Amino acid sequence: MKKIYTNGTIVTLEDMSGDSLVEENGKIIAIDNYHKIYQKDMKIVDLQGKTLIPAFIDSHSHISGYASAFLQVSLDNCQSIVDVQQQIEKYIQENNIKDHQWIMCKGYDQHRLIEKRHITKLELDEVSKQHPIVVQHQTGHCGIMNSLALEILGIEKTTKSPAGGQINYQEGFLEENAFALYLQKVPMPSLDLLKKAYLHAQQEYARFGITTVQDGMLVKPLLPIYKALLKDKIFYLDIVGYPGFDVPEYMQELKEHVKQYKDHFKIGGYKMFLDGSPQNKTAWVIDPYTDGSYGYPTLTDQQIQDNLKKAIDEDIQVLAHCNGDQAISHYMNQYQIVKKQDIRPVIIHAQMMRPSQMNQVKELAMLPSFFLSHVYYFGDIHKENMGVQRAQYISPLHSALEHDLRFTLHTDAPVIQPNMIESLHIAVNRKTKNGDILGQNECIQPIDALKALTINGAYQYHEENQKGSLKVGKNADMVILSDNPLTIDKKHIKDIKVLKTIKDGITVYEG
Repeated sequence: MKKIYTNGTIVTLEDMSGDSLVEENGKIIAIDNYHKIYQKDMKIVDLQGKTLIPAFIDSHSHISGYASAFLQVSLDNCQSIVDVQQQIEKYIQENNIKDHQWIMCKGYDQHRLIEKRHITKLELDEVSKQHPIVVQHQTGHCGIMNSLALEILGIEKTTKSPAGGQINYQEGFLEENAFALYLQKVPMPSLDLLKKAYLHAQQEYARFGITTVQDGMLVKPLLPIYKALLKDKIFYLDIVGYPGFDVPEYMQELKEHVKQYKDHFKIGGYKMFLDGSPQNKTAWVIDPYTDGSYGYPTLTDQQIQDNLKKAIDEDIQVLAHCNGDQAISHYMNQYQIVKKQDIRPVIIHAQMMRPSQMNQVKELAMLPSFFLSHVYYFGDIHKENMGVQRAQYISPLHSALEHDLRFTLHTDAPVIQPNMIESLHIAVNRKTKNGDILGQNECIQPIDALKALTINGAYQYHEENQKGSLKVGKNADMVILSDNPLTIDKKHIKDIKVLKTIKDGITVYEG
């Protein structure tokens, strides 16, 4: 049955306009004035003065991590090490967790604790010596393990740190490649629990108006999970996955999904990490942090170049995690050496990209995907780590526009919630948690922020002909909002509500 959406504002992000839109069989078939396109057999969807926009496109997050977080101990509201200990103890008692069953914790950030330091292995041992405990940092780039967890994973005092990572056995602290390596060895929850968690995760993405979601780092232990999820047709949102270069099995065993959707899942390309995070001062930078450190790389130039050659030979996209300007520089330089055709390589996070680097970004047709919400969530920490002047240019969106760069915005969930309205608000206002404006000159207009969350995201995924705007022939992936983000007072963009999310013409969320 044809549906006609009318009696509201329709933001198409295209040249075409009208007061009504018609959808049939998951496709947009008409946009024009109501009296021109209405037919008697159409079902009328009354917008009641609300605003219809293209659905949001998640240009970088980790749906597997977001799903797993529903099965973990939440430390988001902890304000002290004692709070962390008590929260884990409470979880063990309330859930009757058996001895030697793993306890995974998420949402931890030492910057929010009154002690302003990491919890230690021994402090986790005080909680339990019978349960292996892993406390994962909010960034996902580091974590702390208790003695039993270290023992089970084979980490000893003499264990050497891997290249691009650090192990502090005495404190139980692991960061970057070391943490990523050993985290993969932690047993997965049961398949039944994971299926429920992925369904829950999709409902949350839909609640935020998102119909295309990313799994931004597919590791080897997830491959059998994905096979089971696909067999059971768990996905109803579109999921785009990016395995690491060290997991060619994804390309071989899920070849029907490479660069094309099947059962709402496609493999969009490869992922690699080039550095860490600026709030932990492991992002690789040109000029030092306030303590004199520079962060460090996680791959050599030769490894970067070899990875890029592989992707170019397969004509497939690369996402590269680059927070620091030094990491960005090395990524661009290696791509410039080996580039043969445009694979739309993405610079994930691009936090500390300098305007002086943007001409090269443009020349190479690379796409920055900015973790813009850092301004609000971590902006005050960046001022401490980099100095106030330098922190002003975290996620330099306006500079990117001036250099005519096509960019996207993301939330990196589960680091934060995949709240696209919040991202739009921060892009326009750039306020930190303390209420300071961080980089007034880098604020952008709502229309540019909306494009970064929709049509530019579609382009990043090579899906600009199917998604990202409201246009005849495109998928009916749409969101109904309580207010128009292009006309509401900029200070109140954050208050806009997602009322309904529509995927291929079917309502997948209604508030």
